[in-house]
Amino acid sequence: MLNTLKVVIPLIIGVYVIWYQFSQLSNDQLTQIKTSFANADYFWVVMSVSFGVLSHVSRAYRWNFALEPLGYKNRFINNFFGVMIGYVANIILPRFGEVWRCVMVSRYEKAPFEKLFGTVVAERVADMLVLMLIVTSVLILQLAQLKEAISGLLSDFLEKNSIAELVIKLGLVAIFLLVTTIIGWRILMKSQNKIISKIRGLVVGILEGITSILKMKKKWAFLAHTLFIWVLYLGMFYVPFLALPETSTAPISAVLASFVMASFSIVLVQGGIGVYPVAVAQTLVLYGIGYEAGFAMGWIIWVAQTAMIVIFGVISLVLMPILNEKPIATD
Repeated sequence: MLNTLKVVIPLIIGVYVIWYQFSQLSNDQLTQIKTSFANADYFWVVMSVSFGVLSHVSRAYRWNFALEPLGYKNRFINNFFGVMIGYVANIILPRFGEVWRCVMVSRYEKAPFEKLFGTVVAERVADMLVLMLIVTSVLILQLAQLKEAISGLLSDFLEKNSIAELVIKLGLVAIFLLVTTIIGWRILMKSQNKIISKIRGLVVGILEGITSILKMKKKWAFLAHTLFIWVLYLGMFYVPFLALPETSTAPISAVLASFVMASFSIVLVQGGIGVYPVAVAQTLVLYGIGYEAGFAMGWIIWVAQTAMIVIFGVISLVLMPILNEKPIATD
């Protein structure tokens, strides 16, 4: 029931947001949005999809850099299939994609699931650092606009909370987490219980996968692919802006800000359904771009990238067992 609700509730929210947004639009606004779709230059949309596919190819290739210190090297095609299947799984069930990706690849490669999963976690940490760098860049670019708002929030917060109280609260939370972690770790490492032993083996394998990023010989290649992936992400988000006259002159700060807000919308609502176009439109309005054009642009980007993921993901699901005659048995 809980797993079902995790899927159904975000979908309901997404569908509601779609209905609500369209219900608030006037007939003139709806006509403008339809006109934007009709007049868009879809060459740039195709370019965006191409950038997206290339980023996934790079991600599949990068995976082996993290696996090599553990003594494994997957076939590239299985890595690619796994990556695309994972993205489809994330649309169906949020945050399940990384697990399903590793489950599928472990069936046809010698690397065990827990070590595959550990390397995926390490990849996600690297990706999160790049995303935080982009977010920080947006904040710096918008510092003038945000300065007054941040100052107001800080002054209100400090009026209600003294610095001494804040330090004490944070210290107590840190001590509690530290003690809980130490006790839990000792139980996990020392217990002879069969179930805990299995969990211990899983945790150790995941940790080995995570730390593999520190042991890899091709660190610079891994870093280069990570940066390349995110440049492509930015590219696949930016080039559709050239498809509409209203968005083609958008400043880079507007593109980066809407990219960040769109990324967060995917986290908040499953697949970003309904929320993604709104996040793009509302952000672009702050930069003087009409809501109708921003709304249409958000839908163009979301539909193009989602369709690409679904198509390649389904193809991967079909071809993966066909191109691998039989699963490889792993311990």
